[in-house]
Formats: sequence, structure tokens, C-alpha cells
Amino acid sequence: MIVWSIFLILMLIIGINDFLFFRIEDENVLALIFLYAISCFLGISGNNLLMSLSVASGVFVLAFIMNQFNLIGGGDVKFLFPLVLFSENNLAELLLSVSISGLILALIYLFAREKVDKLRKIIIEKIPRNKMRLLNITLLSLNRIEMSRLVDDKNASAKKRRVLSFKSLMKQEIPYGVALSCGGIYVVFENLWAR
Repeated sequence: MIVWSIFLILMLIIGINDFLFFRIEDENVLALIFLYAISCFLGISGNNLLMSLSVASGVFVLAFIMNQFNLIGGGDVKFLFPLVLFSENNLAELLLSVSISGLILALIYLFAREKVDKLRKIIIEKIPRNKMRLLNITLLSLNRIEMSRLVDDKNASAKKRRVLSFKSLMKQEIPYGVALSCGGIYVVFENLWAR
């Protein structure tokens, strides 16, 4: 139960980081891989370790190739590896839950992108920096990226803002790590219900 609780916490951390900063940090992915190794040692996971590693590696290679064509983000590629490891025999359920979550996320961004971006900016601006150690550890991206990238330049001319908004319409970045996290959370609940 402790392993699944830690897994859930990591899914939430990764989802929040990706939503706010469009980043999935290496430390979080390594923590998931380490957690999987612990779960195998405890007999919670790893019933067919060789098969799980083979499938996760195959998914990683496929996602890496997709990344080279800008079809998936680099963070999502590395995040998929431990997710597929944890899904083990539930790979179809993981893919289905990620697909449904991704569809819902895409629809939200399609119809309410400005509201979502506004919410993101409000949250980012309200986060107390360097005051809460736990928050800085949890949101690793908070101190790693240039905050000016996340908030629009209010001094930009109207023409420049129109060009920026047109470019953002043409290339809408969606934090797909949120959908992957939702799929991972579904796998956790599926494993808990099966017991």
C-alpha cells in the first residue's frame, strides 16, 4: 500500500509540474524507476519482469522516434518507460485511460485554452518562491526555468501580442504528462481494486 501511495504522489507531482511548467523532471522519472525496483523486491510488481522491461523498452524506442518528429515531448518519452513498467499486464488499460484523459485534456485546451492559460499564470505568480522548502522540492521546475518565459510580456506591443497568439494557435502545446499521470493513477486504482 505504501508503494502505491508513493506512486500516486509522484503521479500528482509530475502532472502538476507538467501542467504548470510543461516539464517532466528527470528526478521524478528516476524516483518512479527506483520505486518500481522496490516494488519488485517486495513482490508487489515484477511478476514477469523480463516481459515488462521488454515492452517498456519497446514503447520507449517508439516514443523516442516519435519525439524526433516532434509528435511527443521528450519528458513524455522518459515518463512512459516507468508507467509501462508499472502497468505490467494492464498495458491496454493504461493506453485506454491515457487516451481518454488525453481526449478530455485536448477538448479542454481546444475550447478553453485562454482560461486554462490564465489559470496557469495565476497559479505560477502566486507560488511563494524560496519560502517553502517542500514546495521547492516538489515543484522542481519552479527554480529551474526562467519565470519570464511563463508569463506574457505585458509591455509587448499589441501587434507583437497578436503575432504571439497566432503562433500559439498554430502550435498549441498541451501538457500531455497530465494525461499520462491520469492513466498512471487509473492503473494504481485498478491494481488496488484487483486485490
